[in-house]
Amino acid sequence: MINLPATDTLVPREVPLGNGRMLHVFNSSTDLVKIDFLYEAGSIYQPQLLCAAAANKLMTVATDNMKASELSEFMDFRGVILEPNNTLTQSSLTVYMLRRYADEVLPVVAEVLQRPAFDADDFRLWQANRRQELATSMQRTPDMARRLFYQSLFGPKHPLGWHAEVEDVDRLQLDTLKGYFAERYCGGPCDIVAAGHVDDALCELIGRHFVNMSCPEARGLETTEVLKGGRNSLKMENAVQTSLRIGRLMPLRWDSAEYARLMLLVTALGGYFGSRLMMNLREDKGYTYGSYARTQIYRGAIVFYITADVAAGTADAAVGEVMRELNRLSNEPLEDEELQLVKTVLVGDFLRSVDGVFEISSRYCDMLGTSINERFTDNLRAAINETTAVQLQELAQRLLNSEAMTVCLAGV
Repeated sequence: MINLPATDTLVPREVPLGNGRMLHVFNSSTDLVKIDFLYEAGSIYQPQLLCAAAANKLMTVATDNMKASELSEFMDFRGVILEPNNTLTQSSLTVYMLRRYADEVLPVVAEVLQRPAFDADDFRLWQANRRQELATSMQRTPDMARRLFYQSLFGPKHPLGWHAEVEDVDRLQLDTLKGYFAERYCGGPCDIVAAGHVDDALCELIGRHFVNMSCPEARGLETTEVLKGGRNSLKMENAVQTSLRIGRLMPLRWDSAEYARLMLLVTALGGYFGSRLMMNLREDKGYTYGSYARTQIYRGAIVFYITADVAAGTADAAVGEVMRELNRLSNEPLEDEELQLVKTVLVGDFLRSVDGVFEISSRYCDMLGTSINERFTDNLRAAINETTAVQLQELAQRLLNSEAMTVCLAGV
């Protein structure tokens, strides 16, 4: 069996920035450079819904010294791509550029991150676009099933249960957004990850423009284990299908050996095209085009979930088949052939996630955002090499009990 890469090939070289902080570097021979500026400015910290996403997006539009058209023209002429991103715990700006333009581009990036304009007209345009995005999302059954699922697991006052409505766009004020930016961004990025053609001169340049970093204290999620599952449904007008989301909050830590084994179970259940859910719900019953099982690591919580968009009138039957597949994992050990296939699939998925220096750096950024490290990879390597079918069956009996699942449906 193909093994996972050695752990030391997935960790960055640490370059001192001269202020007690480190630049995380992944080198390669490409002419391109990818730099991620990471802030503890995710939605968990926001004082008002949409504030974190708005600040993250609008900071890249214009600066105090460059209008939106000027900034856009400057970046386009040099082929630079700016990608803002906002998650539960972190906000970031990713910059893609050719190495030869770094001397010109990085001072402007520093201005974007330190002196954004937050123009009133740009804010109103963002509001108009966000209203439309939310209105569209609230007509989509998968989006509404996801909302219902996380509200059912965590409650509407938890960061994972908060969901914006169209009215929240109008409630957000520009001054609130500016205050949030001043609080969470003005101390500088908490981490900088550079990948590609990163030479000593580029490291010095990054240190010169982003040296004053004082990261706010990081926070995790407070969660309460859901001991008993339930069922919640949302009827939607004009829907032609029903979206299912079934799962639970897992009583595991990311660095436990059991979580690594759980990844094998979840892969067998719904992690590839020939998985049990796909063969049952799609190939045998014809209820859906696809059904998938996943786990999601958050900082302080792990969520397991199953998704499917099923044809009108088949939701109850589909839920029943999902529960049947969960019970099969508890009642019957995997055959050796299936277990080996699942392990091969999981290795392939991992290799695709680190296929290139930019992919490795993006994975590392995600790990910083969820506060995990390469112990995760070591555990996964051990699970792939050593886990038996009996161990997986015992794990399924404890963690994938159908009665512990929360079932949410949105649509017909």
